[in-house]
Amino acid sequence: MKYIAILLPTLLLSANAAAAIKLNNQQARNMDDVHSLGVIYINHNFATEHDADEALNDEADAHSAKYYRAEFTHEPGSNGNLHASAFIYR
Repeated sequence: MKYIAILLPTLLLSANAAAAIKLNNQQARNMDDVHSLGVIYINHNFATEHDADEALNDEADAHSAKYYRAEFTHEPGSNGNLHASAFIYR
């Protein structure tokens, strides 16, 4: 039982370590050693940038990306809904 108490936090920390890292525009321009994997699009309307960013992070992880740079577009004429996309890198 003692081993489970030690192993569980270790597994949780290692799972979070695999998450893609969000870059801002300046960081993305200064990354010389990365390989572009393309662009991902999330086809949902999001109420907040935080919700959209979480979805982009999950999608970047699904594409085995180490980094992503998020782009949010406000839909004209809506109640502030966002469309989300991201450039992903390895």
